Amino acid sequence: MKTPAQHAIPASTLHWLATVPADRPVALLLRHSVRDELPPGDLGYAHPLTPVGARLAGEFGAALRGRLHTLHSSPLQRCLHTAEQLRAAAADTLAIVEDRMLGDPGAYVLDAQLAGENWLRLGSEGIMAHLAERADTLPGTRHPDEGARRLVRHMLDTAGERAGLHVFVSHDILVAVTAARYLGAPTEAERWPRYLEGAFFWRDAGGLHAAYREHHRGGFDDAP
Repeated sequence: MKTPAQHAIPASTLHWLATVPADRPVALLLRHSVRDELPPGDLGYAHPLTPVGARLAGEFGAALRGRLHTLHSSPLQRCLHTAEQLRAAAADTLAIVEDRMLGDPGAYVLDAQLAGENWLRLGSEGIMAHLAERADTLPGTRHPDEGARRLVRHMLDTAGERAGLHVFVSHDILVAVTAARYLGAPTEAERWPRYLEGAFFWRDAGGLHAAYREHHRGGFDDAP
């Protein structure tokens, strides 16, 4: 009997966790763990993790033990709960820093009201497809390349010079769009990031590296 996809840490997250360099700062933009399905029209601001979500976040936190150096989270409950589970299982006492670049308004939104109207008009699928695949803006948002660049620079600047993992717990659309702007729009059947699926970013002498799912690109400047 197969384990449902949402009941397992994504293999790509574990692969890159084992592959990224240990001698430099690495930023992990991570989708929060499992929550209940959202009713139509619900943005999900108040939805916590499920028991399965708490367990999986703890399992992933255990894999971070000895490697976790900073921990940032979107202010929304499910992201903060994910960060708390990561920290507890990593046996660390790090502060969890609430970071609005990871949520609302985030790196992409300029006008929250207009961005909300986009969501009502296009839905999450439409917004993700537009920002991931097209090169123009939506009302109230930054150009997606600019938003991705701002977010990645923010994460790596926040990480500073300390080698190790710097985790930024966020939401599916931020992970999907940021990865897409650096690595290309997803061609996989599953376009949305799974719970606890993440994109990894680091710099070396050759430039910026981005890794997500089966894709890796390196040796370019910070611009997508």
